Amino acid sequence: MKKLIGAAIANWFRKPENREKAKRAAKQAYSQYQQRKGSHQRPPKR
Repeated sequence: MKKLIGAAIANWFRKPENREKAKRAAKQAYSQYQQRKGSHQRPPKR
C-alpha cells in the first residue's frame, strides 16, 4: 500500500504544473509559519 501511494505521488510530481503548485504551496505555508513564529516572540529580557 505504501509503495502504491508513493508511486501515485511520484507520478503527480512528474507534471511540471503540479511541481509549480507544490512549490507555491510550500512557500506560502512557510511564510505563514514565519509570520506566526515572529508574532509570538516574547520581548527580550533586560
